[in-house]
Amino acid sequence: MLTFDFNKIEIPKGGKILDLGCGEGRHIFGIMDKYPDSYCIGLDLHAESLQIAQEGADYFESITNEGAGFTMASGYQMPFADSSFDMVVCSEVLEHLINYEDALDEIQRVLKPNGYFLPSFPSFWPEKVCWFLSEDYHNMPGGHVRIFRKKQAINVISSHGFNFISHERFHALHAPYWWLRCMFWKTQETNKLVTAYKSILEKQILQKPLYLDILDKILNPILGKSIAMYFQKK
Repeated sequence: MLTFDFNKIEIPKGGKILDLGCGEGRHIFGIMDKYPDSYCIGLDLHAESLQIAQEGADYFESITNEGAGFTMASGYQMPFADSSFDMVVCSEVLEHLINYEDALDEIQRVLKPNGYFLPSFPSFWPEKVCWFLSEDYHNMPGGHVRIFRKKQAINVISSHGFNFISHERFHALHAPYWWLRCMFWKTQETNKLVTAYKSILEKQILQKPLYLDILDKILNPILGKSIAMYFQKK
């Protein structure tokens, strides 16, 4: 499931797009579909995830004219020239980074003037509930080191050379799932409530029934697990 509305962003033909912290490539595939004439690069530090993403991109290569590539590197020091990309996507990454403002400077460096920066991270109060329910949730290795407030995030990102455009919230039905996982952290893999709710999310993702889609959209402004933001480099 994508965490951005790529219909809001127009990229020039032959453009370059970076997915920073691409993981197994879920946004790369959406980007390839939306911008078939742009070249996509996924960057991550996890070799196994990059391999899965590459295999997925090879499978979906028919939907793009330019293709996709993947590289293993740090978001603090990316192996790209200044002003290389028309858009940088950074989904559910900044909350993991201790020195996230250093990463913002690096993102600003590799973006072209007027290029788009699309970050997302957990919404404040749904994430706050997770932290309240389970210390293990945010103390696990590589876990979340901060909770962003919307205005704080807008101000900090803007101070690194970006103009704020808009924001929206996604994945409302995922919030209760994570609360259940946190509530039953030690037994989440076998807990019946967690398993039952997971089956609902799998149905939403794979079958996309209209009633779940409508419910998710209605609840997003209040319950959305992720907040997506749209910026443009000054």
